[in-house]
Amino acid sequence: MRKEGIFRRKVNKGFSLVELIIVVAIIAILAATIAPILIRYIDKARKQRDVAVAETIYHAANLALASSDDKVRDSWEQDTKQKKWSVVSNGESYQIEIIAWARGSYDYRRENGEFKNGWNAVDNQWDFVNEFKLNLTQYGGRKFNTENEVIPFKYRKTKDPYRKSKQYADSWILYRRTDNYQMEVWIGTKVNGGGLVEPYYRLFPDTDKRWLK
Repeated sequence: MRKEGIFRRKVNKGFSLVELIIVVAIIAILAATIAPILIRYIDKARKQRDVAVAETIYHAANLALASSDDKVRDSWEQDTKQKKWSVVSNGESYQIEIIAWARGSYDYRRENGEFKNGWNAVDNQWDFVNEFKLNLTQYGGRKFNTENEVIPFKYRKTKDPYRKSKQYADSWILYRRTDNYQMEVWIGTKVNGGGLVEPYYRLFPDTDKRWLK
């Protein structure tokens, strides 16, 4: 007589509690290692986008400086009657004064998305600023010069390197150096309701290496 063999089905019990704990621990370690690297990569990409915007602003201003209109050139050469800021960027110390500014976030008043002269009560550079704004629209499109549409920052957590203000940077600022009259584009903050627009970091030209970290 042929005997039938007895076969037992292998039962898959899955992970044990210890194995699950080990897997979770490994995932947590990987997340803790990878997450900061990924965040830094994203932040650097956002900063590079902001540098590209600053370059557009810079070129629009330089084109205005090359204008054949005497009123534009004369207004550029006028005293700004603005506060001179002592700054440091990439190891160089010098002074700058504001030519124009615009919000880079909606934290305050939306209508300040359009570039303005340094302070509305003083309009010595207004002819230059108007020419600059026309060029900015050509370079970057209408969104670069619209009252209720800011040119948004991609990286929005820039703190004051001089530790004078607790506010994050919220404004694009076109400054003029006092030593050689060269233009620079910075980010900083505009005190809401006040006349001062404070510089944080130079974005273009020669982006501040401290900000790129």
